[in-house]
Amino acid sequence: MRNSYVITSGWWCGEKSERNEKRVEYGSPTIREKQFFSTWYDSINRNSSPEKILIVDSASPTLPDLPPDARLELLRLNENGGHATSHVGHLSGFTRAVVAGLAYALACEVDYWVYVEQDAILKGEGIIEYALGNLSRGIAFGNGIGTPQPIQQSVMIVRKDHIARFINALTGIRARDAEISPEVKFAMAATPLTRFLPEFIFRAPSRIEWAGRLHARLIRVFFRTLRGYDYLPYGYGRSRPIDFSQPFYYFQHGSDEELEAALSSCSPAGS
Repeated sequence: MRNSYVITSGWWCGEKSERNEKRVEYGSPTIREKQFFSTWYDSINRNSSPEKILIVDSASPTLPDLPPDARLELLRLNENGGHATSHVGHLSGFTRAVVAGLAYALACEVDYWVYVEQDAILKGEGIIEYALGNLSRGIAFGNGIGTPQPIQQSVMIVRKDHIARFINALTGIRARDAEISPEVKFAMAATPLTRFLPEFIFRAPSRIEWAGRLHARLIRVFFRTLRGYDYLPYGYGRSRPIDFSQPFYYFQHGSDEELEAALSSCSPAGS
């Protein structure tokens, strides 16, 4: 039986502001431009089969041009929540888009929620279905190896029987995203053991650099040992290097060279 799923993503396109001034811009400038949406959509359309595709816009001054696809929906939030390191309110714009997407999947009554970051590229027809077939714990994130975080959020999957519990656990964390990163929050929400632990142990020290690095390392070891989620059965997210010969992979923050290497092997969708 074929599994049903929706793919959701966030959207922001515009100049830096006081709400995202601390955002570090990696990869090609192309991935932050309006036109990159067509590349993102093509990789979704070519390699996956979602019931719906929801784009959650953080009150961006520039919107993507949506192709005439009945699966596509655009949801506009009331404000730009900002980057996780410098945001307004309790949740950053990124986490708000995740919560909205999870609720949308729940309302659609599909089998899975799948998140694909707006600058991430999928490669390999059936890449999502392959991950679903390897899912045992109901939730999957990218492996955090090669990054400062315990998990990667470029592609995330949550099965429908975990969605409500995941939303409750995620939004129940009292710390703001600037105090506990979204990646750590997602790992916490997917790991039941963390609900019995004091929240402050997951807060990174903000003033002492060496203490912050040590804390991040301990957090990675903790979740690697006691995690309540699966890792995606392929790389790479923000990790490098990328093996472009693999049948399935995904990556974020692509450079011009990486984008060319990934896209040059693609023929037009539907050909």
